[in-house]
Amino acid sequence: MADLMEDSQHPDSVLPKHLDDDFCSRNVSVTYGQDHDRHLTTSGSENGNKVDIDPAVYELQKHIESDPGLIQLFEQAFQEIPEEFLAIPQEDGHPRLRDYRSMIEAIDRAIKNGPPWSSSSRSQCVIGCPINEALIWLMNTRTGSKIFLRDDINAHFASILGVWTRYLSSTDSLSVIHDKDGGWLSKTALEELLHEVNGVYNAPCQASRFEEVFVCLPSLPSYGFKSWDDFFTRRFRPNLRPITFSSDDSVVVNPCESQPLSVTTNVVAKCQFLLKETSHSLLDMLDNDPYAHQLVGGTVYQGWLSILNYHRWHAPASGKVVKILQIRGTYFASNPSHGFENLDPLTRRPVPDRQAPDASQMLLGSIATRTVVLIQADRRDLGLLGFVAIGMSEVSSCVPTVIIGQQVEKGQDIGGFHFGGSSFCLLFGPGVKLHFSPVVETALESLAGMGGRCIAVNSELARIG
Repeated sequence: MADLMEDSQHPDSVLPKHLDDDFCSRNVSVTYGQDHDRHLTTSGSENGNKVDIDPAVYELQKHIESDPGLIQLFEQAFQEIPEEFLAIPQEDGHPRLRDYRSMIEAIDRAIKNGPPWSSSSRSQCVIGCPINEALIWLMNTRTGSKIFLRDDINAHFASILGVWTRYLSSTDSLSVIHDKDGGWLSKTALEELLHEVNGVYNAPCQASRFEEVFVCLPSLPSYGFKSWDDFFTRRFRPNLRPITFSSDDSVVVNPCESQPLSVTTNVVAKCQFLLKETSHSLLDMLDNDPYAHQLVGGTVYQGWLSILNYHRWHAPASGKVVKILQIRGTYFASNPSHGFENLDPLTRRPVPDRQAPDASQMLLGSIATRTVVLIQADRRDLGLLGFVAIGMSEVSSCVPTVIIGQQVEKGQDIGGFHFGGSSFCLLFGPGVKLHFSPVVETALESLAGMGGRCIAVNSELARIG
């Protein structure tokens, strides 16, 4: 197990194991006992002792209240949030969370609605991820990080996010797929989504309309999308992103439309202190799978997708799928050194990660919920190639569309992210001689983030040899 904390003041935390994802999606009315001194409703007001709360959320509340030590951890975590960050309400008008009960209320409210559109150019909030946005300052505390690393907490979040997955896959979630203010088909939304497509490296595309880019039917309500998830996992029109050098097996293509984050060489089997984020930890990334040893000493390329990007995965090279790992992990954990502990060198004021956990993506490759697709490339000197899809925050679903033993061709659709922004890693073995495309080097000179420039999916990422 990798040590997450580095000194005696910050003891080691436990990496999550496989989590229970059973859940119930039916809302019920729950009557509190006399030991509860505050009662929640979906609107956030007090209303006697009877509340309408999703059972999965209620189970999390009961779990917290059954453990005095956990209650104390939440109290400590909220005390670590500077008051200046609590004074400003959320952009949806709700006050910032100050205790675990307001957290329960915010989570319950979020999973009963679709995520509204918010302009990335006019907003600092975590767009499309209302739970993440509600928890943002808690995620930036050291004690909050400890809480979100716990197996028991992540098991409850798995159940809660499962409920929301059902909602976002239903027709009810189309309530936010419209062309009015706050809708994902509004004028500003379509403009920003189209800007993301037109502005990428390696793809001379200058479409003027959303329907020129994505498969949809503008004449139908909600453009013909069946749910929020159907909209989120929308597909490009054929030939919009052609496969670069499709017959040249020395070219590895970009598996996701994404911004480059990092290139790490001589990757170790086990990183002793993950919080330093100086290297990836292959055994942790692959959940101690034996295939990890074939990649030790190799290279890891990591990229990032915002919620505005195309979210499907494509095979980086041709080969045979030899293993698929679906690994349960964390959902809202982040590196506390990027939180309130991060101080401006001049003012000494806290500079937390406003888009947490974005600043912790190397760490997330080893601890977050993720799916690994291992491909034995047809090209012998490429060898074993790993694709790691990393779920971030609400993105609890990383769904492969291929199976073990299947032959895949470069550029082929192999799966997709659901419900939010995401990250991924490409793993190369130690003997692979990689020459990354010049646009990778250019992109790495800037910090990845909302509004950053992506490299087109299926375009050249690197050459072998």
